[in-house]
Amino acid sequence: MSQTTSPSSLSAHFARYASHYSATITLAVPVMFTQIGHMIVQITDNIMVGRIGTVPLAASSFGHNVFIAGLLFCIGFSAAMTPFVGAAKGKGDIQEATSWLKNGFIANLLIGTAVTLLMAIVGLFLDNMGQKPDVVRLARPFYFLMIISIPPVVLFQTLKQFSEGIGNTRVAAIITIQEIIINVGLNYILINGKFGFPALGVTGSGVATFIARCSMILTFGSIFRWSDFYAPYRAALRETQFSKEQVLRYIRLGIPLGGQTILEVAAFALGAIMMGWLGATELAAHQIAMGAAALTFMGATGISAAATIRVSQFYGAKDRVNMRSAGFAASHVVLAYMSLTALGFILFRFWIPTIYVQDPAVIAMAAGLLMIAALFQLFDGLQTVMLGTLRALADAKTPTIIAFVAYILVSLPMSYGAAFLLGWRETGIWTGYLAGLSVASTLFYVRFYRRSRTIPFA
Repeated sequence: MSQTTSPSSLSAHFARYASHYSATITLAVPVMFTQIGHMIVQITDNIMVGRIGTVPLAASSFGHNVFIAGLLFCIGFSAAMTPFVGAAKGKGDIQEATSWLKNGFIANLLIGTAVTLLMAIVGLFLDNMGQKPDVVRLARPFYFLMIISIPPVVLFQTLKQFSEGIGNTRVAAIITIQEIIINVGLNYILINGKFGFPALGVTGSGVATFIARCSMILTFGSIFRWSDFYAPYRAALRETQFSKEQVLRYIRLGIPLGGQTILEVAAFALGAIMMGWLGATELAAHQIAMGAAALTFMGATGISAAATIRVSQFYGAKDRVNMRSAGFAASHVVLAYMSLTALGFILFRFWIPTIYVQDPAVIAMAAGLLMIAALFQLFDGLQTVMLGTLRALADAKTPTIIAFVAYILVSLPMSYGAAFLLGWRETGIWTGYLAGLSVASTLFYVRFYRRSRTIPFA
């Protein structure tokens, strides 16, 4: 006789996860706001630049997609802070948590400097990436302004990831409000040439973003210095010594984490470059649809951050049952969230592009891409949350291999083949995205399911 799920078993299932749902959402919402705020800065740039023409929008898209790989590697690298600090928090060891702050700062500074120099070298070859000359001409100064914004972002991420590790996700959200206000105001002034300033166009958006990012670290540093919340950690910091071992442990975890991030970003960035081969209209449509998808994805990264915090703290406390439940609860939350945003993409696919441009060809093309985005969002949300749970367990090497297979061996070849060999053009490139994300989400989920059952506690 077949068995059916009874109301009582459903109630018991919900009761098992209910506390984890609420705790995950409580931590995730400020992170969502922080991440969405960062995306609002980028989207604001695109909207304001898009108002002055399709070519300037294509230029900012090109410059951003080349630059973003380096920036997100640094952000991914800095994420090593959270599992180390979270595990120390789970053990109730303030001194250990603070030691990771100091030595993680050193590691982040070293890597951030190296990436800044590397991206500057990459910028010398913008002419050789198959883009139209007028697009490259406008993209070049914007790109180099983005490069010099990496150091302040790295410093901000150091304090942000530390704060998340000890369970405080609100401070970064508050600072994000400041970033949005400064960026929007300076965009208006510098892009369009208001209040006596010259009209700088795409370059103006780069200047605005750089100034806004510098303001973020100055504000966060001031809060850390004067807030009573951080007082125990400031006191512990005075007793903390440089540890070569901790710096090296941080780097050993951070590089694979950054690698995981850059592999996915590489697939999307190279897809954008391939889109540029198709034309400015295709690239502009891609940027619009990707901007919308990236905005909703920031919600998923918030849930992922919450999963990392909670799983790492339960891991530090040696509580396997709650460690696993927290991870799986986060997957449930992200799938529910992404289902809602997918519905929004389907219903408003012709309206969303009009926020950016009025070109009918770009609007129609972007609407078609948003239909694909509605589906791949589910896989994108799940993969980033499960990756967050694995990050909490300091599990980096195998997930990096999975990311390589999914994004480099599956996504990129399928994008190119479908777009240029099958003739699916922009739809083909996004079909490759969908394939890579589906592989990644499935394998990350299986990895957490197995790893969380067997990982030994320190």
